[in-house]
Amino acid sequence: MPALFVNARVDTYWLGIDDGSPAATLARAERYRSAGADGIFVPGRLPDVPALVGIGLPLNVLALPGGLTARELGELGVRRISTGSLLFRAALHAAAGTAIAIRDGDPVAADLPTYADIQRLTAGS
Repeated sequence: MPALFVNARVDTYWLGIDDGSPAATLARAERYRSAGADGIFVPGRLPDVPALVGIGLPLNVLALPGGLTARELGELGVRRISTGSLLFRAALHAAAGTAIAIRDGDPVAADLPTYADIQRLTAGS
């Protein structure tokens, strides 16, 4: 049976509670750590990732367009990267762009996967 992993979400940056200093985020993360959390998830644009890594629990952050790369986050000590709604929003953007191109008589990308490609990708699911 798999073990339960409690990944406590700290929304101080996401909600604009933390204004650049990690103090409120660190205080909340410490309360979660003391209560037994196994990891901390801090979504939002983070000004001080190393300070958050210092809490002593695996840090999970949100991938953001224009933000640090996965490699950069890993080098700073981040242990998990979540995509949130990013993949859905990117797919919706591509779908809308394709629909607009068809409507306007513009070319549609030629390098899209075929139906058979998608079937192969999902066959093991």
